[in-house]
Amino acid sequence: MLSLTPIFAFLIAFQPQSAPSALERFFAGRTEGSGSVRIILSGTSSVRTQGRGRILADGSLHLDHVVNQEGEPERRRTWHMRRTAPGRYTGTISDARGPVTAELQGNRLHVTYRTRDGYSVDQWITFNADGRTASNQMTFRRMGMRVATLQETIRRVD
Repeated sequence: MLSLTPIFAFLIAFQPQSAPSALERFFAGRTEGSGSVRIILSGTSSVRTQGRGRILADGSLHLDHVVNQEGEPERRRTWHMRRTAPGRYTGTISDARGPVTAELQGNRLHVTYRTRDGYSVDQWITFNADGRTASNQMTFRRMGMRVATLQETIRRVD
């Protein structure tokens, strides 16, 4: 009797990857961002970011991210996001405690996570129709109180 299990396993393993979403299309390659962060009781400072993303063989997005905030030492972050269902992602960010979740709603990506420092992060990335720019808005909360906000424009470099 012929077993179909190996045939089904082969077909599942080699089925075509679904088309890249706005998240994968935008962050694969180089990006640069500029904006400002406003911290309660501390004021506003400028922020510049640089990213280099790539799609891995398993279809996940890997992003190396450098953050330069005025008056602070340079920070390096790594993102790794995997699509779990249409429009839904889970992954890790190097300065996050626990999992990162994201949901693509039209041209907006909603990302939530908790930092290692205990802040709850609520992030909205809006991909513009030109496919070359995006608006990034982040809110940092501690004990339910908003303590910082970030406004940034991100541009694809290549």
